[in-house]
Amino acid sequence: MESNLTNAVFLLNEIKHALIELKNNGKAKTINLSNFPLSYEEAKFLDEVLGRGKIKIIYESSELTVWQESKISGVWWGEYRNSSGKIILRTIEITFYPEIAKSQVEDIEDGLKDLEKILSSV
Repeated sequence: MESNLTNAVFLLNEIKHALIELKNNGKAKTINLSNFPLSYEEAKFLDEVLGRGKIKIIYESSELTVWQESKISGVWWGEYRNSSGKIILRTIEITFYPEIAKSQVEDIEDGLKDLEKILSSV
C-alpha cells in the first residue's frame, strides 16, 4: 500500500466496521470528512473505491442537502450547503437511509390534516 493513501485506507476501515455495526445492530454512523486531512490522491482514491450508486436524494429547503448512495449499499455521500450555496459540510453516512431525509412524524401529521381538509371539502 502506498503511504500517501494512509488516511483513505483508515476511512475505509472505519466504514467497514460501521457497516458491520449497521448490519448487526442497526446503528448508523456519520463521518465528517472535514475531520480527515485527505490529500488529493486520497480523496480521489476514496471516490473511486466508493463510487456512486443509483439513488440520489435532494432535500431542498432554505439550504440544500444532497445524499448520493455509493456503490456500496448502506454507504452514502452527504453534501450540505448553506443558503448561499456554499458547501459547509461533506460526510460519509453509514445508514440504511439518511435519517434527515426520512419523513418526520410532525410532517406526516401536517400532511394528514391537509388531506383531511381536502377530503372534507369534496
